[in-house]
Amino acid sequence: NNLVDLINLNIELLKKTDESIKINLIFSENEDLSLFCDNEQISRVIFNLIKNSIESIHQKIDKTGDFDKKISVEISENNSHIKFILIDNGIGFKEFGDKIKQILNPYYTTKKNGTGLGLSIVNKIINDHNGIIKFIPINDGAKIETIFFKWA
Repeated sequence: NNLVDLINLNIELLKKTDESIKINLIFSENEDLSLFCDNEQISRVIFNLIKNSIESIHQKIDKTGDFDKKISVEISENNSHIKFILIDNGIGFKEFGDKIKQILNPYYTTKKNGTGLGLSIVNKIINDHNGIIKFIPINDGAKIETIFFKWA
């Protein structure tokens, strides 16, 4: 499956929820950005991660007022893996400190109406596809790095 196509499809769907957020996809057309994967499951991962970024930006708006809202999605290929990096300027992960891995636990949520299942499902799908996910606090938002190791 071509991951650029999957990402673009999900960006187009999610842009409709808030057209004021700039979502930028960065990739090299010279790379083979395809992965042997379950198309629906990986699409669910991409959708959920971008949706969470949008919600994080909305939470920051509620706290600080309007700002230049941005999400950057970068995908790149290496001989052994494909890396998917998502950076947003929402509320970020700083409040979690050393307990950041808790957000992968089922039913753990910081959202008023959240179920706490989204990221645990995302993590399971990524693990099932020979991948890993990392949540990285940055100065003005959050960075999520997902690595899918290619199968021989």
